[in-house]
Amino acid sequence: LSLLLIGFAPSSIAIGVFCAFSLRYFFLNKKKVTIRFDFGLLLPILLYLYFLSTYLWSVDIEQTFKGFERMIILALVPITFCLIPKVSYRNYRIVLNIFTWGNAVFGILFICSALYNFVKTQSISVFTYHDLVSILDLNAVYVTLIFSISFFYLLSLKEKKIIKKVLLVFFLVLIILLSSKIIILVLLIGMLIFLFKRKVYSLNKKKIITGILAIIIGISISSITLYERFRIEQNTKFSEILNKKTFGKVYYWTGSSIRLFQLRILKEQIEEESIIFKGFGLFASKKNLEKRHKYYDTYHTFHSYNYHNQYAQILSETGIIGLMILLIILGFLIKKAIKSKDYNFIMFSILIITIFFTESVLWRQRGLFLFTILYCLYLRVLFLEVTNDRGIDLK
Repeated sequence: LSLLLIGFAPSSIAIGVFCAFSLRYFFLNKKKVTIRFDFGLLLPILLYLYFLSTYLWSVDIEQTFKGFERMIILALVPITFCLIPKVSYRNYRIVLNIFTWGNAVFGILFICSALYNFVKTQSISVFTYHDLVSILDLNAVYVTLIFSISFFYLLSLKEKKIIKKVLLVFFLVLIILLSSKIIILVLLIGMLIFLFKRKVYSLNKKKIITGILAIIIGISISSITLYERFRIEQNTKFSEILNKKTFGKVYYWTGSSIRLFQLRILKEQIEEESIIFKGFGLFASKKNLEKRHKYYDTYHTFHSYNYHNQYAQILSETGIIGLMILLIILGFLIKKAIKSKDYNFIMFSILIITIFFTESVLWRQRGLFLFTILYCLYLRVLFLEVTNDRGIDLK
């Protein structure tokens, strides 16, 4: 998990090492270990098997084969988790703690890089959005998603040392600077859920004031750029996006408008290509998307865009069956999260379900690894009653 922001090779190697050690554990303890495939862990395997079946009707066999290679993690990681014991609540918190400290190091790196760029350019924009994480050539949305998981972990701690409080504010500032509107919305929802869960009246005035100050500091630091991003979105002409015949190379696009236009294209594909039941085939929608963008004369960079919507992406390429399996996975995830009563599990579920509306998360290696690993981890944690305020001891 902590290698996801470095690059694709390190995280892939780490997955290989994890699988190797899990197999080693299983063979050394096979007399004591009983393999049990939880229903939740079978679901991503089922999804991958269905992905394999799209070879039979794929319109782009070469891309579909690439998809098979990339998506194998959906089967490999759940199988691996079935070979090892369930994770104790204490060890689960240790995983999140190490992950959070790793993210803090990345956050410091991003801020230092931004300070260096600011000295050179005198532009405040280097502290925001994609510019802030440009040193590692990252997408701000995925970094925000990863940092949010650490933020919610720190927020859930009942006893916070000063360093953890500083880290909490640090991640809050980073998340707002990264300016992902949808995740900031989830952040606000998460804070409300936290206050409701902890009951506002049970918090002392000092904690309430500290929380309010942290929010004010974060918003103040990034208010100019965050306001600018929301202001830009107000220029989205929804009716025009849905009806305009041609756009030209200099049409003014916003994040909302390009995502809406991709849904318009999906509607046309369903009507004209009859993909509702089977789809184009895994990873096989690219050529049709590119053809339609050229037809509408959009900016050339958009020709290689995916749908920026996981639900639309999987419907286009695997049809209604693939979409239904994904929805069952997410439904099972949120059901288990609510049953666990674990704040981090609940917020992870909400984050994933929400971000799927604006990003094709599983079609990017970083998003695929993050989702699959945490999905399996959460389903294998022994969520038992906590006996003290430290949030780590088991009954």
